[in-house]
Amino acid sequence: MNFLACDGTWTVSTGSISCDGTLVTITSQEIAEEVNAASALTLEEADVLIEAATLLFVAVFGFLVLKKLF
Repeated sequence: MNFLACDGTWTVSTGSISCDGTLVTITSQEIAEEVNAASALTLEEADVLIEAATLLFVAVFGFLVLKKLF
């Protein structure tokens, strides 16, 4: 499947869509490669993310427990 992209700005006037720049065709495979390349985490980044999520869970759980006690 191919998608149209605009290297300028998309504009809408009187119900029609136009591109102020140049239209570019992008395949779904190219989009998938860009998404996969941008979302790859290193092991250190994954560890930091897991630690942050755990800390957030503990903080919220602790707050809720304290709120219930008092």
